[in-house]
Amino acid sequence: MTTSGSEPQGLGRILNSPITGFTPYIIISLFSSPNSFDVAIGCAVASALLIIAGNWMVNRIPAGQLDWAALILFGGMLIAGLVDDGAHSWLMENANLMADGAVLVMTIGGILVGRPFALMYARLSPKFEAAWQKDTPGFRDWGVRACRNISLFWFAAFIVQLGCQLLTQFGSSGYDNVVWNWIVPVAALLLAMRETHRYSAKLRAEAVKFEPAAG
Repeated sequence: MTTSGSEPQGLGRILNSPITGFTPYIIISLFSSPNSFDVAIGCAVASALLIIAGNWMVNRIPAGQLDWAALILFGGMLIAGLVDDGAHSWLMENANLMADGAVLVMTIGGILVGRPFALMYARLSPKFEAAWQKDTPGFRDWGVRACRNISLFWFAAFIVQLGCQLLTQFGSSGYDNVVWNWIVPVAALLLAMRETHRYSAKLRAEAVKFEPAAG
């Protein structure tokens, strides 16, 4: 894996973050509806393109699995909606469910094969990647476990998104209110963001134990 050679700072650090990587999915999950699908899908595709281009220009790193998956998924939705009225009508109702399902498949799939998506972001750090390539004793197992925990935060958040959307779209009309449409989903995402920040800081503090002792 290629890194930029130095730790990302400022805008580079923002772009090199799983929180930023989830932006297109969050846009569709929260804002796509029969009345707003066209705007939401356009914003999702634009954000995916900006993330890919921004990481390349600022961090000099290639797009990751979240970024390419978002561009392919939402770009495909945009094209399908433009060329087929039937597909457009279906996507207006179900694009948010597809976005949530895609995140769940990617996160649990990565965990099951031992490559949680958060590992990609961690390996873009030169220090992390150097220790990974040297196979410092215990480092790889520790790194995978740590990234798995971050991935699980987002898996749980999008389980909540999917559950709320199923309730509001297919449950009784009593669920179609601000609590299930906004408060619970947004709270779950904010919790995942907070835990990602907190856990990432903890990992940076603990990573020093894998650094070789000075001569």
